[in-house]
Amino acid sequence: IRAHEHPGLCKIGIMDGCVVDQSQLKDRSSPPRTVKKVSEFIGQCLKGISTTPTIVEQCLYTMTPDEDFILDFHPQHHNVVIGAGFSGHGFKLAPVVGKILAELALSSPPSYSLSPFTIERFSNTFR
Repeated sequence: IRAHEHPGLCKIGIMDGCVVDQSQLKDRSSPPRTVKKVSEFIGQCLKGISTTPTIVEQCLYTMTPDEDFILDFHPQHHNVVIGAGFSGHGFKLAPVVGKILAELALSSPPSYSLSPFTIERFSNTFR
């Protein structure tokens, strides 16, 4: 991905996260194993690009237990539509997710099957 926030550089990301709690949010440095994985990938797949990162940044994102997002009504408040848990890849799907959430909010039938994205699939997880 071309990095607009850092002109002239190439942005390369890896999903190599772990569960983070509030006490861990102060240290946002990338673990050496993650930097090593990215460097090895660059060396193997992107010839001509330096394997030494110029800038290393972490980003936090929400994930559901199955790594798929939730597009559904709140189980107790049916006037609340939920779009959450995009696991770091929601931006790619923003147009269709926006359309689906608008359809739900307007009580229109959704354009696509939402069975894989119901909140109920976690009914045993969050008790």
